[in-house]
Amino acid sequence: MSILFHSTFINNKQWLRNIKKKFKGQKIYTFKDKPNYDKIDYAIVWNLPDKLFAKLKNLRAIFSLGAGVEHILNLPSYKDTPIVRLKDPALADRIFNHVLSQILNHQLKLEHYRKAQKAKVWQNELDTYLNNQIQVGILGAGFIGTIVGQYLQKLNYNVAGFKNTSVKKKNFFQIYSKNKLNDFIKTSDIIISILPSTANTTNFINKNFLRKMKKKSLLINVGRGTSINEKDLISHLKSNKNFYASLDVFKEEPLSKKHLLWNLKNVTITPHIAGVTVLDSAIEQMHNRWLKIVKTGKVKNDVNLEKGY
Repeated sequence: MSILFHSTFINNKQWLRNIKKKFKGQKIYTFKDKPNYDKIDYAIVWNLPDKLFAKLKNLRAIFSLGAGVEHILNLPSYKDTPIVRLKDPALADRIFNHVLSQILNHQLKLEHYRKAQKAKVWQNELDTYLNNQIQVGILGAGFIGTIVGQYLQKLNYNVAGFKNTSVKKKNFFQIYSKNKLNDFIKTSDIIISILPSTANTTNFINKNFLRKMKKKSLLINVGRGTSINEKDLISHLKSNKNFYASLDVFKEEPLSKKHLLWNLKNVTITPHIAGVTVLDSAIEQMHNRWLKIVKTGKVKNDVNLEKGY
């Protein structure tokens, strides 16, 4: 059985070593090996170029190395090869840690104290809110969003989820459906976007969305940069100094040095670090899914091709 590995991760060599170790006895190739592409059964990929994907005519399944699958769906040569999604609790844990750090930074006004420290000013009279006084909205209550929401609930935050499809009520304090989006926005003190990249989510957070958010609210984006209309967000941030945004993902990455977001004081920018795939955990999960496919001879597409996720 032959497996092709390709990614644009910085630690590619370590990924390849660990995959070969876990999939012991299987033939693991990269494109540098110039394998017989017709005999490749499975591909484990991240950001695979279309010209290379087009050579893989007989794939049984393609494993995504990240939570997102648009890097596969957007390939011109892609048709309907079954995609095995990465649904890794360890990845969700990492995203939660990032989200919580941004919530606490905003909630406890830590940026103010950093500025005070720089100016050598002792000031401790700022009001802060308790967790149970804060309403957090999870925009995109899928696998990762549900875990993030559940963790926040355990810390006594009030949590609501928004999703176009149904969500089990036990996962969240309250559920908002598509026709209740305005209520979801207006009641949230903090909105965390974990939206996937699809045609329906492109520019989902635009000027109309932002105008409905509370004046002193926080927007966190750890989903996909395409979900935010960056021009609208910049305008909103400039005209609302008490509105804050924590952005980990952008429409174009790396973010251009000339981008206006760099210069705004009410923005925190991180370089797409919130959802970095956890190597060993991801490989373990992929290996288990692969074993199941080999054992049963059955493989289904984890992605709804109509919805794009």
